[in-house]
Amino acid sequence: MDYQTIVNWIDIALVLALIFFCCFLWYYFLFFASASKRPKLLPKALKYARFAVLIPARNESKVIKNILTALSKQNYPRDYFEVFVIVESEDDPTVEITKSFGFKVVVRKNLENRRTKGFALDDAYQEIKRSEEDFDAFMIFDADNVMAQNYLSLMNDVYQAGYQVGVGYRSFTNATKNWVCGCSATLFSFMNQFTSKGRSFFFEKATLTGTGYFIVKEIVDNEGGWIWNGMTEDVQLTTYCYYHNVRMHYYPFAKYFDEQPDKFRTLNKQHVRWLWGFFASRKAFKKNTNVYPIKSKAKRTLALIEYNSSIYPFIIYTVITFLCSLASFGLFIASCFEAPEYSGWLLAHAIFQFSILYLIFIFISAFTIAIDNKNLKFSASQCITICLTYMVFFSSFLLALFDGLFHKKKRTDWSTIEHKGDIIDHDALESENGKRK
Repeated sequence: MDYQTIVNWIDIALVLALIFFCCFLWYYFLFFASASKRPKLLPKALKYARFAVLIPARNESKVIKNILTALSKQNYPRDYFEVFVIVESEDDPTVEITKSFGFKVVVRKNLENRRTKGFALDDAYQEIKRSEEDFDAFMIFDADNVMAQNYLSLMNDVYQAGYQVGVGYRSFTNATKNWVCGCSATLFSFMNQFTSKGRSFFFEKATLTGTGYFIVKEIVDNEGGWIWNGMTEDVQLTTYCYYHNVRMHYYPFAKYFDEQPDKFRTLNKQHVRWLWGFFASRKAFKKNTNVYPIKSKAKRTLALIEYNSSIYPFIIYTVITFLCSLASFGLFIASCFEAPEYSGWLLAHAIFQFSILYLIFIFISAFTIAIDNKNLKFSASQCITICLTYMVFFSSFLLALFDGLFHKKKRTDWSTIEHKGDIIDHDALESENGKRK
């Protein structure tokens, strides 16, 4: 076997993968450059928008009290927002808890093939429409969220500044609980501080991650309802916003808190949904219906290039580098039997290739934590552990890929992810009730 020739071809593949990565991931270099910049405060609004706060809450009686308490403590005029908790049965204990706060309940009737979050939001929208209540925008939260007391007020500033979709900083109720929570929080922190911040700064766009955002009523009215109803309705809506010139804004001064999975099994269930939902067809949301005015066509073109490239260059580079590393390890094993004199060189080559990939994950996690640990609140030991094992955490997406590949039902099964209501973060506790649990 000509080991030198094979290694040369592997090296060529790696160089080409790196060139491809650098050429097609240009926007991430811009995002990294903007990550450390301090965001600007929007002018304090003199008018109030009326928000309909929609909370899908199927069997969420264990945690619903936290978010309802946080909403009841908002420093936003009570006459300018209403809360609608969406359930699937009148027997759900969530109903009585919601009513005890003086908020409204939407009990869904038609559930057949309509189990996703998007369909729940559409049912709430249709009921509000029938009631003829007047709102300016819909604010979306999950039942396990809590939010800072000024969240609605700051989102109103975004609305009054002319943005059609606004989202705040997604913080975490339990990021420091264990390794799974910490790595998951680091991933969302990256999406906050790099993806959403960069998209907002350069393109007036953002990354919606399921919750914590508002959308103006006009858009939903124009579509005749909540049409984003797949397994990842947030990805569908983000796609819609890009292709329909919807002005979006990420506003990190507005902070809400989300519970992260604390077990790998729960994480895998979540990642199967995300991964297969992300790769699902979005063609229906790219149609040129209800396209809104835009100031710069060049900016729109660049935004669409960025969005359609997304994480694919990184995925391709990661896969090629990983396969090349495996091939090099395979050559090392073969050389142990055929040509021992090459084995040391081949092993060093394989380790070097794998180390490059490993160091990329260390860099991403370390840089994210370095600029955002004021929110993550990791100890020194947690920072080191997460950085050294972040690549292992990302392997959960590979497991999710194969899980969905061999269990097709999981791709479309909107199974409940149990929330425990753990609130460890002191800022989240203060938002919820001012006391530690």
